[in-house]
Amino acid sequence: MLKTHKKTLSLVVLMLCFNKAALAQQPENTPLLNTVNSQSNEQSPLIKGVTPTLVSDNLLFLEGPTWSSHDNAFYFSEMNFASSQALGPDSTIYKLVLPNTLTTYLKHSGTNGLYAKGENLYTLNHSTQSLSKINIKSKTNTVIVNKFDGLSFSSPNDMTMHKNGDIFFTDPNWQLGERTQQMSYTGVYKLSNTGVLSLIDATLEKPNGVALSPDQRTLYVGDFSNRVSKYTIDENGDILPREDFIKVTSPDGIKVDSAGNIYVSSHKKGVINIYTPEGAFIDKIELGPNVTNLAFGGKNRKTLLITTAKGLFTLDVKVAGLAN
Repeated sequence: MLKTHKKTLSLVVLMLCFNKAALAQQPENTPLLNTVNSQSNEQSPLIKGVTPTLVSDNLLFLEGPTWSSHDNAFYFSEMNFASSQALGPDSTIYKLVLPNTLTTYLKHSGTNGLYAKGENLYTLNHSTQSLSKINIKSKTNTVIVNKFDGLSFSSPNDMTMHKNGDIFFTDPNWQLGERTQQMSYTGVYKLSNTGVLSLIDATLEKPNGVALSPDQRTLYVGDFSNRVSKYTIDENGDILPREDFIKVTSPDGIKVDSAGNIYVSSHKKGVINIYTPEGAFIDKIELGPNVTNLAFGGKNRKTLLITTAKGLFTLDVKVAGLAN
């Protein structure tokens, strides 16, 4: 019995020695709620009385959901923080065909954020420290970019794509693992449709979720400073200086619907706050601690897939999300 206790204690100590970034995003042993807190105002895109549906609570830490119109399915990443953290957590990509057909798509993917476009699944890969893409049918992986000014990214996290093909993505250091960070900052980047990579902002602390407005003229970025910033994109495609926009506790994934409403996951608070395009609070979805991200999909893009550290949920809403 004494030997067993010593082994158990050693395992606990080992788990507590994970790098700070991994610990910051590990799940907590708190129950998930299954409620929507509606403010009963006409602006709310939520359907009164409709609550989230639990798809599965048998998965680990979930992130990066996206809807593929190519094969009418959601994809999302699962990260295993009990695995080796040398290259960040081991990841698996899952596929969900609504309402609840869940299958493993790709093991050891090394992914966090995902973005489906046409036949490709763009991936933010902490294992290879890259923005990459996977052909959905063949599963062939191609690294698009993994360095800026000769230095490796830390752990690319999330992305969105402009209708002209420009890609905007964030590079915090949450899943840096045991590697040394080569850059002195955590950045927001633009990869143009002609392949030109540029740094948009090097001042944010661990930038995370990123999204575009319906008119493609405003870029939203959340960071660890408990805020969502916005950047105006001018008629030439140039990015204007950052503006403070919304104060949100630990913002994670961000999505925008076709009316311009902004859904912001508050990781620590366990809610998804919804704001008007002007930044006024409308409503919120309460799920419990460690809500990570969301994506619109399904018929007419009126189904939300919500990822958390302890469960996968769907929720029908009134207003359609933006198409990828």
